[in-house]
Amino acid sequence: MLLLALALLGATAAPTPPQPHGATTRAARIARGDLAFAERGDPARLAEAIAEWTAAAEPHRPDDPAVELRLARAEAFRALADPASARAAWVASSRAAERALRHLSPAWGEAVEKGDLVGAPSRVGPEGAEPLYWLALATWSSAREKGLPALLAVKDPALAAMERAASLDGAVDCGGPHRALGAWAAALPAAVGGGVARSRRHLEQARVLGPGCLLTPVAEAGSLLVLLQDRAAFDRMLAEVEGAGDADPRWAPENEVARRQARELRARAARLF
Repeated sequence: MLLLALALLGATAAPTPPQPHGATTRAARIARGDLAFAERGDPARLAEAIAEWTAAAEPHRPDDPAVELRLARAEAFRALADPASARAAWVASSRAAERALRHLSPAWGEAVEKGDLVGAPSRVGPEGAEPLYWLALATWSSAREKGLPALLAVKDPALAAMERAASLDGAVDCGGPHRALGAWAAALPAAVGGGVARSRRHLEQARVLGPGCLLTPVAEAGSLLVLLQDRAAFDRMLAEVEGAGDADPRWAPENEVARRQARELRARAARLF
């Protein structure tokens, strides 16, 4: 009763114990990075977010992988938004994702240390789905930037990781695991995990799980429809992307990247068909 009476009279609550200055500064940096990343369509704001989160992660705190996940996503977006920086950005994304994954899924790290790169993803549980996704995406994309020999070298572990990520949380990054698997399957023979049926199945699932993201139809046009040599569907799908609005404002920056990619694909159509 005494406590209730004090509360009704507006008594001042006991002050919150002061936080260590370093912890306050780190929290402020994370918050500033979050605000900047919300405006990631502006290159300067994206760079600000990455700088703030990088500062917050140094020295690295293995008990808090949340900043590393932010960095993995931000660097992946930078790779898409600025193709000139893609090679460095994909490497940075993969490193941040790996640091987060090692903390969230120690069994994965143990398997990797033993050299079982293909089997390691099976050791990851739901808590590691997001970093596993970013790691697989960045590994494949970074290798693709370097050429076919590099891509062939990482194909099996990257596929195993992305398939595991899709089974754990296919909705991450607006259907990203299925979007990636759909595009990759269109580039691979059926005997090694590719083929039209597999590609179509994953791309359809990506649409269901991420209806507000235009990156999926662009990925479909640039992979499956090129494989099928369906120029009419290719032109129609990309035209729809270029004219589409943002059904989900959360993905507006990614959608702007997708519209640019659609224009670039249309400009290359004569070489693709």
